[in-house]
Amino acid sequence: MSIARFPLLLCLILAAPAQAEIYKFVDENGQVTFTDVYKKGAKRIELPGGPARLPGREKATRRASYSPSPADFPRIDPATQKRRDDIRRQVLQDEMSSERRNADEARRQLALGERMQPGERATDASFLERVNKLRTTVQQHEQNITAIQRELANLK
Repeated sequence: MSIARFPLLLCLILAAPAQAEIYKFVDENGQVTFTDVYKKGAKRIELPGGPARLPGREKATRRASYSPSPADFPRIDPATQKRRDDIRRQVLQDEMSSERRNADEARRQLALGERMQPGERATDASFLERVNKLRTTVQQHEQNITAIQRELANLK
């Protein structure tokens, strides 16, 4: 008798994960599509007598329909935003000129540092370490300039 109950119990256990959410999606041509995969703009269909919503799937649906800012989030008028963008642009341009001056100075220091001191050889550890540090400094300033240029290009 207990052996006869085992297949029934097994079927119930295996059927539990088969619960699925059904979504209705209407495209721009008016064609209606029913699917179990969420699409932006799709609405979840509540089936009468259907299983309750799974707690794990609720979070996934919430993430998919996440909006970056709430409807009651304060908006900024265009004039204020333009002033902020202008200030940001000016700060970035000031940073750019400062970084270019620093890069020029680092190149000058590299040129001086690449000169060997009396009694020094090109294979000496102190010479190689000094030159590598100076080259790294020049590269860092050049990377900073590139990053600032990218930020300036991203401004409207």
